[in-house]
Amino acid sequence: MAKLKVSHLEWHITHACNFTCENCCHFSNHKFSSNVSYDTLEQWYSLWSHRLAPETIDILGGEPLLNKDICKIVQLTREHWPESTIDITTNGVLLDKYPELPKYLQQYNVGLKISKHGTNSEYNKLWETIVSTASSWKEQYGISVNLWEADVVWFKGYKGFGANIEPYEDNDSQQSWDNCITGQDCWQIYEGNIYKCAPLAYLPMLNEKYKLSSKWDHYLTYSPLEPTCTDQELVDFFNRKAESFCAMCPKNPQVLHRKNDPRASIKVYEIT
Repeated sequence: MAKLKVSHLEWHITHACNFTCENCCHFSNHKFSSNVSYDTLEQWYSLWSHRLAPETIDILGGEPLLNKDICKIVQLTREHWPESTIDITTNGVLLDKYPELPKYLQQYNVGLKISKHGTNSEYNKLWETIVSTASSWKEQYGISVNLWEADVVWFKGYKGFGANIEPYEDNDSQQSWDNCITGQDCWQIYEGNIYKCAPLAYLPMLNEKYKLSSKWDHYLTYSPLEPTCTDQELVDFFNRKAESFCAMCPKNPQVLHRKNDPRASIKVYEIT
């Protein structure tokens, strides 16, 4: 079978984040610290790049610029998916830590998606610096830069936080799917498998940290698509829409309006 064309594919290159945004659907606000190594990513890519042809790819986290191998990862990703539109999704705070990155973005035709996460004056000053850096890269190197105002539209995907986090109990998988907070095509590569969405992919990691309540038991039984799948199983997976696991998210998502400045939640990371 020829490569299966899919709309989108994404994955974490780190589970760590220097922001702790409320209700992050990747659970990166729960202070995970581990990166995904270059060698591990190469293994994941090798399992799927000969079978899948995604129209678009997002390299993300967490905050992907916390992975010091970001330049090598840009090259590796393009080598495995030469025809896909590839972007790094980042909050942009660490752009100036990688003076060589724009050259790699230019050479391998990889863009930046930069998300804005605050509204007050202190954060806006930080944002101006981020936009200035990205704009200079775009002007000098011709790379694609897209800005996303995540502080304007952000949806609440679960209740509570930490050990007290709970799924929604609307019991309407179809409507939860119809109003999916992740956009219905945020398929994740994680541990070499493919998951329907970020919440299902990273829920086991959250459970390992907190030992979540029994309300999550059904969602923790989710089985991802394994690389040993048949061609028909591959097609069926990407054509599957609403299923029972969608009920962990709300059927009528609540929009969050940020009032706090996430700059206060930024950790200092040493890039070595």
